Amino acid sequence: MKKSNKNLFWVSFADLMTSLFFVVLVLYVVTYVLLRKEQKELEAKNENYFEISKELEKKNEEYIALTDTLENEKEKLRVELEKLNQVLKLEQQFKPLQEDKDFIYLSECKKYISRELSNLEIFEENKATIKYQYRNATIEVGRKLENLLKTLNSANKKFSYLVIIEGNTANTLDQTYNKDANHGYKKSFERALAVYKLWKQYSIDLRDYNAEVLLCGSGFNGLCRDENEENNKRFSIQIIPKIEYSATHN
Repeated sequence: MKKSNKNLFWVSFADLMTSLFFVVLVLYVVTYVLLRKEQKELEAKNENYFEISKELEKKNEEYIALTDTLENEKEKLRVELEKLNQVLKLEQQFKPLQEDKDFIYLSECKKYISRELSNLEIFEENKATIKYQYRNATIEVGRKLENLLKTLNSANKKFSYLVIIEGNTANTLDQTYNKDANHGYKKSFERALAVYKLWKQYSIDLRDYNAEVLLCGSGFNGLCRDENEENNKRFSIQIIPKIEYSATHN
């Protein structure tokens, strides 16, 4: 009887252990499955995080590039604003000459002619010689230009100027000469040279004030010619400012 009870105990113990084994096995499998699922979710999250990180890095690079572009554009705008301010400043400084009662400003071609010498044949016919009665008026034009350049140069040393003395010549009333005739260009240039030499004779040197002087002749051509051909025996002045500005470009 005791032996039977003892055998029964071990049978029951074996069943219990077997049951526990299966319980542990089931728990292991369940735990493994849950852990694998969680691992996959974490891996998916990591991949997603990596993609997000790459996207953020890309966006950051784009932002840096955009910032550089904006900085370059800002610098360009600064330079343009500086140029504009200088141009506006120059326009204000040129106003006295444009409003001077002794000059006529031809706005369509940005040239100046002497009011006193307008509508006059100031040169000898077919010559580059200034008529004697107009020499003093021509000298006065040179002195006024010299005073203007002196004032401009004192106001801003960074500005320089191109002063163009343009000689003109008159065609016949019936426009006999071709507008591009060589002798027309030659004669008109000689007239510009005559004006320049007269100024130099009276110590008028526009180059003393950061200006370059160019002589030219438009012959029977050119803008702003007088409708009365005889009045084109004259000269005109053009002043072109050359603006210097500092800029840093990367």
